[in-house]
Amino acid sequence: MLTDVVRETTGLLDRRFLLNALLPTLITLGLLGTVVAGTLTDPATALRAWNALDGTIKVLAGTGVVVVAVLIAAIVSGAAQTITRCYEGLWPGRLGHILLLPGTHRHRRRARRLGFERGAADYPVDPADVLPTRLGNILRAAESYPADRYGADAVLTWPRLFPLLPDKLTASLASARAELEFQVMISAHAAFFAVAAGGWLAVTGGPPWLFLTCYWSAAALAWATYRGALAPARLYGDQVRVAFDLYRHELLDRLGMDGDEQWARLNQFWHRNIPLGTPLLPKSDDRPAVKALPSVSLSVLAWFLLIGSGLLVVWLR
Repeated sequence: MLTDVVRETTGLLDRRFLLNALLPTLITLGLLGTVVAGTLTDPATALRAWNALDGTIKVLAGTGVVVVAVLIAAIVSGAAQTITRCYEGLWPGRLGHILLLPGTHRHRRRARRLGFERGAADYPVDPADVLPTRLGNILRAAESYPADRYGADAVLTWPRLFPLLPDKLTASLASARAELEFQVMISAHAAFFAVAAGGWLAVTGGPPWLFLTCYWSAAALAWATYRGALAPARLYGDQVRVAFDLYRHELLDRLGMDGDEQWARLNQFWHRNIPLGTPLLPKSDDRPAVKALPSVSLSVLAWFLLIGSGLLVVWLR
């Protein structure tokens, strides 16, 4: 019966939700439940107690786990964009900006060292647009490309351009975006498991070897899958560039306009509701000045904190 429940559930959900949300959630809950149960009782005793239960109770318990996992996965799937933005380095508030500032300055230095030709796929042209993570800079470079080349605001233009793209290009975009989100979601689940399982074992006095295994191995998986998201992010960014290069004039034709010089007027119209016939407003030069400040790799800093905190917990115990 449990198999039937899972089959019916998967029939209602699309493949992207299953791979990016439900499957990682089920694995994370299963591993976390195993760690918690292993610290509360002997595994052999727990297995004997489970085998002694009535079949109906087992089915109800299994169904309950699947239902809870689906609900959690639905919440996680709805927050996929927010999670991706966190991995890009777009943390909310002034505190988030301050915490990530060393990473931002490191990538600004790296962008200057590479130069535009070598770093065009990985960094935006304007140093003020540089973000504190590699994933954020790859996506920001693609986002700033239309404005740098044609004067089109990608955020305003993309929802209007996307419906005009051919099916083959939209399929490539969807595939690259799905792969990017899959890697990010696996990384987020692994990071959550590292904190949750590591915190539980530290509080309940679990074996040090188990604590370090859960804490460090899950953190390593989170880092590896984040790095794995960079390739599909580059592919997604390349597809976005292709979309603007080949099909921006089709959007202009649909709007009854001609020439890339019209993008500035369209940006005004879409952003501020200023009529198209109105003279262009002068560009404001209110971007913050880029200062040379101390920089550090966020990956190196994260690994230093992870290794140090794990050894500290073991030493304090």
